[in-house]
Amino acid sequence: MISEIAIFEASESNIDLSKLDSPFKATLEQHLKTVLTFDGAQAAYYGQVIEKPHIVIVFVNWDNIDSHVKATQSAKFPAHESSFRSKLVKDDGPATVFHVPFKENMLDALQPKTSSGTIGDTEIVFAHFQPSPLPQAAKDAILESFSHVEPFIQRHGGLTGYRNGWAVESLNTPLLEKADEGKGKCDVYVNLTGWDKVKTHVKFMETQDFKDNQHWFMGVEGLRGAEIVHARFYQV
Repeated sequence: MISEIAIFEASESNIDLSKLDSPFKATLEQHLKTVLTFDGAQAAYYGQVIEKPHIVIVFVNWDNIDSHVKATQSAKFPAHESSFRSKLVKDDGPATVFHVPFKENMLDALQPKTSSGTIGDTEIVFAHFQPSPLPQAAKDAILESFSHVEPFIQRHGGLTGYRNGWAVESLNTPLLEKADEGKGKCDVYVNLTGWDKVKTHVKFMETQDFKDNQHWFMGVEGLRGAEIVHARFYQV
């Protein structure tokens, strides 16, 4: 399984994807239902960035990257893409699209279930590394460093899901905002952490444990920047 990730600025201002009567939400779900009719498409999720509510992130799980490529080459795809961009993306602009081979389905990280059964919030980290492409040995060393992070998070509770992986493509960064002077092509590590609520994550970052252990992430060689945001995702 591989996950397609699409990031774009919404065509409308003041969208609220938590509202069931949101016209934008209805249109987005309609288009994602079309995506799920393509061979190889398994599931679709969408969310609105809490810190940047004009930014929408979509995840689509595919059997493999070839399934997605074949879908984009199908006869019905151009009309779908044109409609998606004209109705959902600001100024009909393109979305930033890339792929991440998460080791497992991200359902528990994208729709984290709290002890009360409600849906929690997902922390999303896009970490940028150079030079790009990184040798595999360097990626393995970075993942080894990051492997120290999850255990000390779990000590504080509120963690409901965890997934990570490297983007297949080298990407221009930053990903969530357009920048006149970006960092250029970077290898991007994507981490999804499900929390029972954003406040739990914020409170955790104020602990001494976090301060003592953040070097496992912020101190790794080659790190050029990181975008850290939260979103609540919905499954189509």
